[in-house]
Amino acid sequence: MSNRGDRISSLPDDLLCQILSNLPTKNVVSTSILSTRWRNLWLSNPLFDIDIDDFDDFNDFVSFASGFLDFHKDSCLHKFKIFGKRKDVSMCTIMWWLHNAVKRKIRHLDVECYLEQTIDMVPLSLYLSETLVSLRVKCLVLVCFEFVSLPNLKVMHLEEIIYSDGDDDDDDTLENFISSCPVLEDLTVVRIVDETDVKVLRVRSQSLNSLKIVVDCTKEWCIGANGDWKVFIDAPRLAYLSLTDTYSVSFEISNLGSSAEVDIDVSFKVNKIWDLDDSFDRSNVCILLTGLASVRDMTIRETTLKIMCHYLKHEPMPQFHNMTRLQVDFYISDLEMLPGILESCPNLKLLVVDLQKVRGRVENEEISLSSSSVPKCLQSSLEDVAIIRPNYGNGAEMKLSKYFLENSLVLKRFTLDMDCDNEEQENIIFEQFETVQRRSSACEASLVVRDMMYPLSELML
Repeated sequence: MSNRGDRISSLPDDLLCQILSNLPTKNVVSTSILSTRWRNLWLSNPLFDIDIDDFDDFNDFVSFASGFLDFHKDSCLHKFKIFGKRKDVSMCTIMWWLHNAVKRKIRHLDVECYLEQTIDMVPLSLYLSETLVSLRVKCLVLVCFEFVSLPNLKVMHLEEIIYSDGDDDDDDTLENFISSCPVLEDLTVVRIVDETDVKVLRVRSQSLNSLKIVVDCTKEWCIGANGDWKVFIDAPRLAYLSLTDTYSVSFEISNLGSSAEVDIDVSFKVNKIWDLDDSFDRSNVCILLTGLASVRDMTIRETTLKIMCHYLKHEPMPQFHNMTRLQVDFYISDLEMLPGILESCPNLKLLVVDLQKVRGRVENEEISLSSSSVPKCLQSSLEDVAIIRPNYGNGAEMKLSKYFLENSLVLKRFTLDMDCDNEEQENIIFEQFETVQRRSSACEASLVVRDMMYPLSELML
């Protein structure tokens, strides 16, 4: 290739290195054959990003990686990322590389190796890194040391981690690790149902902005693991909280700010949500709802909402005075509880109701939504309502539409979004929808069928 036609090669080294930093290390090295201009440029790349599975032989991988890491070994390493699913990986080799990465003032560390055994222990130097900004690790062992200091760590993703402090109680290891990160902003913890995982997860942080907790029950190595799992969260600066957890029995949240957005998909370790009776411990539902009472934006998934509806039959919900947006995934059989939920959100402005289909179960769609006592938000604040139904039903969506359109005084926008299997079903929906009266003269009502929007004004022509 002539220099005249190769404009990229004429760029300065620092800009070329920035381009190379977006490529996996093996691809970066392959650029050395392009021309003499590129021959040694890859050696100046401060990133190590490699997939072990790209190498047929593990020894070839070790030789390649060691050669790359040994070059300019006294220079800073901006990023170290290693991924692989093969089983013949030497844990000792990876541990040594991790140690050297920390010595080279690593800023971003990402290790995900699907080994037959977890990597035995994170090197001690990692617990004292002054430069680490983001940490994403999977299948490692975190040991509780007396002194841990990660003064610049802002992002941490922990998945399938074994926490160990040398005795029978390993729950303090993760708590101490989090508390040693004074500027931590983004934390994700993915847990598996295993005797080696923490039973009581405590997250206490004055700096945390985003928290995501996931329990992966698809990898339940220890069926019927002993003890009741619990979650405690105290993070006053949280702006986003996501809980996806079918195994923990209780969730205690303290000091959650009024600007927080939450997404809740928990089941309090209830296995059969359709067979709940009075023996169910409702106090755990109360504790969770009380902890969330200050939030402004909440999404409640169908399993959680099913349990909440059972709770509402016996106990009132706390008031969510700051709530302006609510998305609820409803089973149709529980829709009669919707007014009670709305009554607890007096300042709600936007509502999304996603109607869920139950596989293998026929639900009664003869619902009754009373208009004798209209929730306060329908009278004074609710401006936007969307009803989503992914399948054609037998009338529940129209009854719900009628409830909102005929009772909402300040509604500005209403949307019914649903799928129909054929033109006959579409025509039925069109005819029913255009007959619904709107209480709010400012309301723009629309019907969305198979991704096509039809304003009510056009349907009435």
